[in-house]
Amino acid sequence: MKNRYRNETNDLRSGAEFDCRHGVDLDWPPVPFHMHPHYEFYLLIQGNVQMLIEDESFDAHPMDLFVFPPGVLHRALLIDSSVPYERAYCYVTRKALDDMSIDGFPVLRILEAAADRGFYSFHADSESAARFLRMLDDWITDAGSDDPSAAPMNRCRINMMALIACRIVQHRDVLVPRPPDRMSEIIRYINDHLLEPLTLESLSEQFYISKYTLLHEFKSYVNISVHQYILYKRVLYSQELMRNGTPPGSAARQSGFNDYAGFYRAFVRYISIPPQTWYAGVKSAEKGGFLNDRLGT
Repeated sequence: MKNRYRNETNDLRSGAEFDCRHGVDLDWPPVPFHMHPHYEFYLLIQGNVQMLIEDESFDAHPMDLFVFPPGVLHRALLIDSSVPYERAYCYVTRKALDDMSIDGFPVLRILEAAADRGFYSFHADSESAARFLRMLDDWITDAGSDDPSAAPMNRCRINMMALIACRIVQHRDVLVPRPPDRMSEIIRYINDHLLEPLTLESLSEQFYISKYTLLHEFKSYVNISVHQYILYKRVLYSQELMRNGTPPGSAARQSGFNDYAGFYRAFVRYISIPPQTWYAGVKSAEKGGFLNDRLGT
């Protein structure tokens, strides 16, 4: 990701349905907003961190749980590097979550309902957070084991972590976002007016700031340029349209692009494959086709 900011950061190996990690850093470099084609359950253990999610920001506290669905932009911003930044997180595909759902406890639907209401961040009670962390660390230990029981044990642990996360979500002890600052207001404005003409000049006039200030502050906050962000969000919207059956040509027009050539270049830049190929993969995935893992289904 040195010279390219891509839409999807797929942290799962090809064909894998889940993975877990536990990291500790004293220096966490700035990373751009990103999203995944799979779910991420992220538990902050220690550190002074601000979590940016779409156009909102949250002061994260130890044992706060963040649930990032596919397609939701997020970024962890380390405020104080004197405190170790420790977090535990796991990635799980939609399919795996749907497979573990039952009539009385529809895991995937519970998570999707929270996302529909814009709930991504939760205070976890100490017992649930400790159980989640213990399951995750045991998963990591057994992931490198040759014991034939390790793989089925880890599938059970993933199920347990998802169930624990759902119970935390259902409790609805959600984090309160920070008061919006100028950059979050600009991001919200872009999101709300994405299909309209958006330029540096129009945004500068709307928020009474110079183009230089806008460029500098936006890049510092999001870690990509205003133009890249607008293109990125339009590509994301075109994907949503294509998932719902809109052909690429129509999706290009409906997502704010002036011409198909510009849409094609942006789509390939961020998704790494042509829109026609991606659209064909969506149609194929509906029939159990070959791009299921790439599309996060």
